[in-house]
Amino acid sequence: MNGSIRRLFFVAVILFASLFAMLAYRQVIQAQDLADNPQNTRKVFAQMRIDRGLVLASDKSVLAQNRKEGDLYYRTYPAGDLAPQLVGYSDPTYGQVGLEHSQNSYLTGTADEVELVNLFDTLSGKQKSGADIELTIDPRVQRTALDQLQKIGKRGAVVVLDAKTGAVVAMASNPSYDPNQLAANWSQLNSDPGSPLFNRATQGLYTPGSSFKIITASAALESGQFTPNSMFNDEKGTVDIGGFTIHNYRTEPFGQHTLAEAFSQSINTTFAQVGDQLGQDKLIEYMQKYGFYEKPPFDLPSGEVMASGRYGNGELLPPGAPMDRAQVASMAFGQEQLQVTPLQMAMVAQSVANGGKMMRPYVVDSVVDKHGTVVKEVSPDVWKTPIQPQTANELKDMMVKVVNEGTGSKTKSSQVQMAAKTGTAEVPNQGPNAWFVGFAPAGNPRFAIAVVVEDSDEGGGIAGPVMKETMLSALGL
Repeated sequence: MNGSIRRLFFVAVILFASLFAMLAYRQVIQAQDLADNPQNTRKVFAQMRIDRGLVLASDKSVLAQNRKEGDLYYRTYPAGDLAPQLVGYSDPTYGQVGLEHSQNSYLTGTADEVELVNLFDTLSGKQKSGADIELTIDPRVQRTALDQLQKIGKRGAVVVLDAKTGAVVAMASNPSYDPNQLAANWSQLNSDPGSPLFNRATQGLYTPGSSFKIITASAALESGQFTPNSMFNDEKGTVDIGGFTIHNYRTEPFGQHTLAEAFSQSINTTFAQVGDQLGQDKLIEYMQKYGFYEKPPFDLPSGEVMASGRYGNGELLPPGAPMDRAQVASMAFGQEQLQVTPLQMAMVAQSVANGGKMMRPYVVDSVVDKHGTVVKEVSPDVWKTPIQPQTANELKDMMVKVVNEGTGSKTKSSQVQMAAKTGTAEVPNQGPNAWFVGFAPAGNPRFAIAVVVEDSDEGGGIAGPVMKETMLSALGL
């Protein structure tokens, strides 16, 4: 009997120890993860007694502010559907997403840089307040980008970056929604096949099609094996590589042409041969130089920014995942298992425009406390240097040729010389995704842009006008 009691006692001790360990793990080890979880509405509710800071656009217009009811502050969004996927929402029922989540410590005054000011206010009996977040978003350009997507009536995204600094000038995702109606429309927003809550600019993964030829051309030019004037001959309009037949978008052969002409006319058979000659390792090397296989260091929560690269079964494959010759050739012109975000492709364009330097993209320009003191100010920072200045200049000339003589003629403008690369990405069970990636003015680039339109038509025809109107807006033309 004593033995049975003893065993029962030890079992009870082990169970209590396990329970204690689990509670300790949850409350100590996982405490920060639980606090940072966007679905943690208890934290949101607890902070509703704090006068949360404003979210401001570059022109100081208000994107997010407070409405006080009794002792609590509720969030409102004066700009409505302008940039909800970026700004996000802070709601006691549905939690936090977007900048409202990633910048929460500044907005609630709990960040170290703001905490000291609030400590003095608390000791003197004043109410605790958050700091204001000032963004780089230009509402005029943002509205143009969103209007252009809505005019087409297709799902898609536009990202505009400052070519020199990497600052986000516009980040539009369509369909959009009004965060002021979040509670009333929650069920509809979640069941909508257009997924308006989804930020297509940073989370959307798309086959890049021929817009990826910028990366292939970069590898080709820097390999020493090719120049813009390297000659090719397209005799049949098709080429067989690794037992796979690759076709061009038009049926008749292109004949004799240079690499620059293959780029401007978007000749798949030529780029397939270039990729086959370069090989997998060289193409993957340049993908990584451009930031593929990494999440860009951006101001949104990590879960709202996706890495570009090769995907299999919904997962990012390792860079060294094996490929056969046919796969490498297909990847060289932007097909195969490639998946990219519009943000990533805008960064690719920005790198070429900026002489080969890829800047860290950012949208939070500064943080200002309630007394008007700047507690944080962002400085532009080089993230990677994927290509040399000479390569960037050669690519720039090739991208100008796309607009003036090639598939990008829809962006030709008498007001400014643009440089671009189109893309028409084949997607199973739907129409192609249309891409337009570029920058302007070509001679002294100020802005880089990436446009994607889902389930659409050839890239230059439908995404080109979106790029053109958005770029002209950014340039004030």
